[in-house]
Amino acid sequence: MALANQDDEDAAQLKFPKEFDKAEPMMISEVLLMLEQRRQQNSNANGLDDDDDEITSSEAFNDTVAYCERFSKFKTKEAIGAVRNLLFPKDQPNGMGSTNPSSGLHKFEAALLANLCPQQAVEAKTLIPSLDSKLDDDECQKIVDEIQTYRSFQC
Repeated sequence: MALANQDDEDAAQLKFPKEFDKAEPMMISEVLLMLEQRRQQNSNANGLDDDDDEITSSEAFNDTVAYCERFSKFKTKEAIGAVRNLLFPKDQPNGMGSTNPSSGLHKFEAALLANLCPQQAVEAKTLIPSLDSKLDDDECQKIVDEIQTYRSFQC
């Protein structure tokens, strides 16, 4: 029976387990921001909570931070917020009905675009095959260009 469930799951076709229905994907840059805030909170606490200090000094925590630092595409809170607003429109819960081409994207596709930062529409559609049926090349290129603009103009 477990094999039948695995066949129903296919990220390329945007088929995810039920547990993912309410989950919100995050950009790697957002994860890094949260980890840095956690580390800062712990350093400000001056060792009041040994469990938290143990977490932020653990090898797994530090490895995760290093990974996020390496693959984070956006360095400022402003850029992170701008990309999130572009790819995860708040006015439409399902992203439908907006003039923004990214509004029809599945939240998984939006997160992949933010994390992979492709430079061309063809690259985006190769890395994220489900985009091919949702966006024409011009719409996809417009989104990719806007993401690259936010990436380029960071302080």
